[in-house]
Amino acid sequence: MHSLKIDEGLCTGCRECVDSCFVDAIRWDESKGIPICAYPEDCQVCFVCERICPARALEVIPDWKSKYNPRTIAKDRR
Repeated sequence: MHSLKIDEGLCTGCRECVDSCFVDAIRWDESKGIPICAYPEDCQVCFVCERICPARALEVIPDWKSKYNPRTIAKDRR
């Protein structure tokens, strides 16, 4: 399953990543004051959240072995 790595020391709490996630896989953790990948199974591995982060505080870690891997799906359709 895909995951999101957050550098809490770099995160400024701007919430740009949360706002940019078009599938709502990223949510805001009020108790920690940082974004979390609440729904990793919904992550589309588009890297928009990673690119939009002004502090470069997060990293999308794709699970390329997942059954939801776009490359695997494309091979299955051939």
